[in-house]
Amino acid sequence: MSRLLTILPLVGLLLLATLVAVALRPQEPYAYPGDGQPLADRLPLPKVRDLSTHLSGRVLDSSGAGVADASLVVLQDERVHWTYTAKGGEFDLPGLAPGLLEVALDHSRYPTTIMEAIAGPTPIDLVLPPAHDAGPSVPRPEGVDLSARVHSADTADLTGFEVALAPTAPPTEPGTGHPRRAQTDREGRFQVPNLTPGEYLVRVIPPGYPGATWPDLLSGLDGPTLRFTHPQESMTFNTVAGTVAGTFHPPEGHFPGGALVQIRPRGASEADAHPTGLILVGRTTADGSFQIPHVPPGAYRAELASGDTRLESFLVMPQRGRIDPGF
Repeated sequence: MSRLLTILPLVGLLLLATLVAVALRPQEPYAYPGDGQPLADRLPLPKVRDLSTHLSGRVLDSSGAGVADASLVVLQDERVHWTYTAKGGEFDLPGLAPGLLEVALDHSRYPTTIMEAIAGPTPIDLVLPPAHDAGPSVPRPEGVDLSARVHSADTADLTGFEVALAPTAPPTEPGTGHPRRAQTDREGRFQVPNLTPGEYLVRVIPPGYPGATWPDLLSGLDGPTLRFTHPQESMTFNTVAGTVAGTFHPPEGHFPGGALVQIRPRGASEADAHPTGLILVGRTTADGSFQIPHVPPGAYRAELASGDTRLESFLVMPQRGRIDPGF
């Protein structure tokens, strides 16, 4: 019995030493399923159609003089683009895909004309036919005054916003009205007298972009242009654009004020391509804060430049959103 009592502690110590040895022995890490397999490349970005091209140039009469207030309408990929000529007949229509286009030219003093043009880097001259001769013409439907309002949830003073209207019917169709423009007062109200009845495309452009087609505050970057049918007793157009705002935190020793901030649509067919013409710009204040309003919904690249510092951020603006790019 005494011998057994002597052996038992030794056996216990042996078992304890064995357990310690097992616990401390080197172990192979657990191999999770998929470990050791090569990482896949970056997921491909969805293909986006290249809308980086302009159609620009002048509209001229038969003598070579510029024609002001002529409207140009282009239908491309079921998207309607339009603009007006300036005092000397100049025009610039951005946001197009490269290639051959049909351009509808309309002016009250000239016959409606459809011409072919190529969207690209080279400005072109579009020459109108001779002005109308005196004689019988197809009467237009009697016009009806339009009284309407633009409403923005984040802009209190709406003075000077431009409302651009363009008929959806071809300009060669009898009874089609002309494109019209109006400006809003402080409360966003505007009037278009004697507007021909029919369906219209409508854009709202903020101050500082006279005669432009973008940014359109009623539509997303890739969305269709808003339509409405006239006449209507009353009409309110609600803007959908948002704001990019934040604060620049510079490296130590750098001044935060005066940095350039640019917002532009994300690439086109190439990941690093920048569509030209569609750019919103702002600068930081002395404390580094900045705010760029009137950003239509869509995907954008935000860029900041301050001395040798270059920062960029990708963002997606929702309707009436407010986004900090994180500079």
